Amino acid sequence: MHLFINSQQLVSWSLILLIVLPSCSSSILISSYPSEADVFTNGTFVGKTPIRHWDNEPSGSMLDVRMKKDGYEDLTVKIEKKGRVNLRALMCWWMLIPLGWVEKYPAGFYGHLQPVSKEYSPLRVEVQTKEALGSNIFVVALENTPCHGSSNKSVLEASLGIRLMEKFRVLERQALDIVSSEQQRNMTGLHDESSIVDAGKFSGAKGVVMISQLCDERVTLTSLRYVDCESGALHWAVLAENQNMDDIVRELFHHLGS
Repeated sequence: MHLFINSQQLVSWSLILLIVLPSCSSSILISSYPSEADVFTNGTFVGKTPIRHWDNEPSGSMLDVRMKKDGYEDLTVKIEKKGRVNLRALMCWWMLIPLGWVEKYPAGFYGHLQPVSKEYSPLRVEVQTKEALGSNIFVVALENTPCHGSSNKSVLEASLGIRLMEKFRVLERQALDIVSSEQQRNMTGLHDESSIVDAGKFSGAKGVVMISQLCDERVTLTSLRYVDCESGALHWAVLAENQNMDDIVRELFHHLGS
């Protein structure tokens, strides 16, 4: 009988631990611009951004975060575990212990790393005008020969186009190809940038975003330009070195929205 009671107690305490321990943990998503920066939490390397950090520290604890990436200054911050209610801990208030974990980390932290040199930046954005926001555009890949990854122009156009849809109305490339076919019958076609802009105009687009990727001494250079189909004016341009498409478009939108 004595052993049976001890077994019951053991099962009870095991159930309590199963309830209490998960309620004590919380997480925070750590991301950065540019991405793939080395992340250190409390002095320990944990991976590259974006990364989710978990711990069981009580409310009010401070998390030391340091981000490092070649060509950028280190970013060091302290993130306090507060500001959001840990519902799982709150539901276990009757056990008193989880009340020490009733607050959890913010949903996320986004760090913007600064280049080491102000004269040099691996991602440069120049905006002449923002008036084309929300306009109809075509995305055309002029060249796609990166140091790594796909060299398919259609893949590059789709990768950029789907990201630009947040602030522009991206038209189907098929409409531009139809005009191109007509031009080819007239011995022209999309052989140069001016004919691309003309085809975009006849297809009902406000502008054409032309993208090129090429490999130069193991550095993938990415160039984006928005050219107005009516006036031929350049609205904005981007030049990036070894940057992924998400970071390129995020920085572009940052400048267009500022």
